[in-house]
Amino acid sequence: MNNKKIGILVAFTIAVCFNIHAQSPKSLRINEVLLINENNYQDDYGLHSAWIEIYNTSYASVDLKGCYLTNDSLNPTKYPIPKSDVLTLIKPRQHALFWADGNPSRGTFHVNFTLDPNKDNYIALYDSNGKTLIDKVVVPKGMLADQSYARREDASSDWVVKTGTANN
Repeated sequence: MNNKKIGILVAFTIAVCFNIHAQSPKSLRINEVLLINENNYQDDYGLHSAWIEIYNTSYASVDLKGCYLTNDSLNPTKYPIPKSDVLTLIKPRQHALFWADGNPSRGTFHVNFTLDPNKDNYIALYDSNGKTLIDKVVVPKGMLADQSYARREDASSDWVVKTGTANN
């Protein structure tokens, strides 16, 4: 094989490997969490509930279906994200919002647990095998109404408290 063909083969292999990684749930991050929702986003029922935002860091769409969200470090498969909803596909560099209202019967994006502002809240996202941790955060107790615990910028490693409403 000549050098040109080897170079093309290596470039193709790298491109395929990068594309596979970019489309995996490993590119997802818990990006922002709001515990007490008085004047922030409303769900489809007009309710203000606590929420968890997931961000897709990749430049490819990533599907959340089959992954798990939990607020219990001993139960990584607490909320299985349904496999039947086409809306679980997060476009590149976009967000998905899950309502922590304890009412999964309201739809895919309503988890089966709530968050408690009077205690530290462990939140984690697990891969579809229920064992591989994708991301986690501990939201400190004492957050005020409409304050979120968020990454300084999408997917950054720095966490800050943000104040304001969805309309600001």
